Amino acid sequence: MDAIVPLVRNLRSIQFEDIPSEVIRATKKSILDTLASLIAGTNAPGCPEIVGQILEWGGKEESTILNYGPKVPVFLAALANGTMARAVDFDDVFEPGAVHASASIVPTALAMAERQSGIDGRRFLAAVTLGLDMICRMGRTHKIPPGISGMNATFQYAAFACAGVAGKMIGLDEEKMIHAMGLAYTQTSGNSQNLLEGTLAIRFSQGLAAQAGVYSAVFAGKGITAAKEVLQGKFGYYPVYQRGEYDVEKLLEDLGKKFAGIHVTTKMYPCCMHTHSAIEAIRNLARSHPMPASEVEKVSVKVNQQGYNFVCIPPAKAYHPQTVPEAQFSLPFVVATALIKGNVFLEDFTEEAIQSPEVRHIASKVDCTVDPDLEQTSPGKVSPAIVEVRTQGGKIFAERVDERKGCPTNPMTMEEVEDKFRRCMKFAKKPIPVEKGEDIISFVHELEASRDVGQVVKLF
Repeated sequence: MDAIVPLVRNLRSIQFEDIPSEVIRATKKSILDTLASLIAGTNAPGCPEIVGQILEWGGKEESTILNYGPKVPVFLAALANGTMARAVDFDDVFEPGAVHASASIVPTALAMAERQSGIDGRRFLAAVTLGLDMICRMGRTHKIPPGISGMNATFQYAAFACAGVAGKMIGLDEEKMIHAMGLAYTQTSGNSQNLLEGTLAIRFSQGLAAQAGVYSAVFAGKGITAAKEVLQGKFGYYPVYQRGEYDVEKLLEDLGKKFAGIHVTTKMYPCCMHTHSAIEAIRNLARSHPMPASEVEKVSVKVNQQGYNFVCIPPAKAYHPQTVPEAQFSLPFVVATALIKGNVFLEDFTEEAIQSPEVRHIASKVDCTVDPDLEQTSPGKVSPAIVEVRTQGGKIFAERVDERKGCPTNPMTMEEVEDKFRRCMKFAKKPIPVEKGEDIISFVHELEASRDVGQVVKLF
């Protein structure tokens, strides 16, 4: 029996009442965090253009593009909202697989809830919880890290999980749900080359995964068939995409009893997670040894191999980013920003900000290397960082960070996520009144009492 079968049975059988309260609280935090990232992404490079094209196409009015207003076909709403949720690289991540977990799941669930009408909060929360569980379970199965294999598993796993979310919300039976997974596999794509080149396709792919999930569930519901041995067949996902290097036990362990989505990392900074430990190390040093950036002679930053691959090469882009995505994946740029400003936030990733002469000057003093110890102790993981700052006066200050704020062992609180949402609101394409923002926060807190989750879009 292919491993997709127990996953599908779990998706169909688990209901809100079966999910522990602490897991539901974690799901709510992921939903609000995703909405924060999404609303900040409404005006990010590439997003207005994508939305503009979608609105030009038009079509049946089913689901809303958040903050823009018009309703469009459900798959196009999922595409737009999924893209915007990833656009500022502020969405949560499941670290064991370097998988962006919620950015496709939540937009898919919102688009389907509005299309179906009358989806209550309990059904919505169950679908999102199980979608997160599935993408995270898949995220911990591959043995070759995406930064080494070049496979960007985020978009691949998200297509399957989004198909599960959409299928659960429209009530697919077991056979059709399995076909939905086969249809998702038919659309599975994703690679790490866009990460290396810092292209807008990084965010677009997150939307494409949400769209693929919607397509898969809807067409499976119409009777379109697809492969059933979708994960482990001769040409299934794991043999083809992961070279047969995977751990099925991690996929199915405690299925239905434990929910992997509670272990996602919420992001403190809107850039690649492989830079976050270094940012935090710089901020810690600034608190213990305050110094003007102008007094810095050199900064040494040591990371593991995967982190180095994602945020330090090629050097031309790492030291001279020309686009916002390139800056988000540049360790020298974010370290310099943290040194100068004491923090890194959305205003630091604009076309104007990334050209700052001061930031580029300090970035040129940042030396990035792979540390053998970190590679031995944390191979294939989101990289810890060892930072050493040398001043012009010859003083040397060092800091090591292994557990950044936001990771499962050092989590952000719901109150901190609420504050993040409020700060992100200021970057929306269309301003959201403060009182509406508070209404959205309250809505998420009280989701299980909602009779129609689709109504939340009116608050945007």
